Amino acid sequence: MTLIDDRRDSAIVWQPEKGEAGRQLWTDIVSVNMTSMTSGKDIVNNCRINFRDGRFLVVTDGGPSGEVDHDRTPVYRDFVRALHLRLAQAPAGTIAFNAGASAGRHRLMVATGVFAALFFVGTPLVLVFIVRDWRVLLTLAAGAAFIWPFWKVIEANRPRSYDPRQPPGELMD
Repeated sequence: MTLIDDRRDSAIVWQPEKGEAGRQLWTDIVSVNMTSMTSGKDIVNNCRINFRDGRFLVVTDGGPSGEVDHDRTPVYRDFVRALHLRLAQAPAGTIAFNAGASAGRHRLMVATGVFAALFFVGTPLVLVFIVRDWRVLLTLAAGAAFIWPFWKVIEANRPRSYDPRQPPGELMD
């Protein structure tokens, strides 16, 4: 990935490991959408750049397997910050900057998270009163520890717009 500063010909250029190289002018960018996802272990961040012709480019700190590649995270973060620094100079309203999932997807994520919390945290909590054994609290703690990363991702992916001068840090780190 390379950002080229050349006035009217300023562009983003990429060469994937497999596939076709690409080049798009910054003036062809219509929106930038930042999201994150988790496998339950680590959080993988994505920055989707949508172009006027319908094409898009996804930049991520994930490796080929889809899991986070911690060596890529600082490179990803630096690229996203540099891109936003340049795009912040575009006339207001020409590029939409969105963070998070779509409203429908976020509602589904919240519903799934609530169901999982009831199952993994609520059930052990009820069992504490039924069984009256402190060891059930260990199950409660394990359930809470299991649910916590998913809640962080659900909150980070709350749909919203943002100012390109201040991209959402929780979707870059």
